Amino acid sequence: MDSFMIDEKSRNDDILPKQFLDGDLEIGFNEDVVRFRKSLDIIETYTDKFLPDDMLIPRHVAEWYGYPEQLSYPSQNYTNNRFTDPKDLTNFDAMTPQRAQERAMELASAKNAEWLPDGISQEWHKSQRKPYEDIGTLVGSVLEGECDPDIVELIQPALKILGGCADLLSIENGTVFRFYYHGLIKNKFGMAAWTETLIRDCGVEVTGVVFETGFRQRDPSYDSGNPYYGPQW
Repeated sequence: MDSFMIDEKSRNDDILPKQFLDGDLEIGFNEDVVRFRKSLDIIETYTDKFLPDDMLIPRHVAEWYGYPEQLSYPSQNYTNNRFTDPKDLTNFDAMTPQRAQERAMELASAKNAEWLPDGISQEWHKSQRKPYEDIGTLVGSVLEGECDPDIVELIQPALKILGGCADLLSIENGTVFRFYYHGLIKNKFGMAAWTETLIRDCGVEVTGVVFETGFRQRDPSYDSGNPYYGPQW
C-alpha cells in the first residue's frame, strides 16, 4: 500500500481531518456524488506545465500520509550471506547457548570464518598491493627503503620527539618521508601533518609525509579486535 491510511490494517479514520461537521446535511449529498463519480469510467485529469504535455495527471487521488511503520524486520535464514558449503556449516542449534556464544565469538575473531573462507582475504590484499608493485614503489607497504644519512642526521630532533610512535622507513626523492606508524589510527593523519611540521622545523625541505600501517586499519585496543594482522608486505 502507498499510505498507511489506505492500508486497512493501519487505517484510522479518527485522525483524518473532517470535511463536514457532524450532522451536516451535505454529508449524504457528498456521498452520493462520490458514489456517482466512482461509477464513471472517465477519470478527471489535468496537465502540469512542468511535465510533458502528453502526461495526464489524475485530479482526485488519495492523500499521502506516509509509509506504514515497520514494526519488525522480515525473518531470514541465519545462514544467509555465507560462502561456506551448507554441509560444512556450524550447527549452532545443536549447541548449548553458552557453547554457541563461545563458538560465535571464535568465528568472529578468526581470520577465515565461515563467511570468509581461506584465500579471499589474502587475494583482496594482493589486489590492493598490485598497483604499487606494478609501478615499483614502496609507498603503500611497510618495507624499508633508502635513507640519506645526512638528512637522517638533520631530522634527529623530530625523530626523538616521535620516539617509538613512528619508525623512519625511507626518504623518497629527498623530500618525501615514509614512516611505519604504530599509534592510533584515528590520529594517523594528524600525526603525519605534525611530523611534517617537525621535519620542516629542522631546516629540511619536505613535500610529504606518509605514515604506513600495513594491514592495520583500526585500533584493536578500542574495538576489541585482534592486534595481530599477519605478515606485512
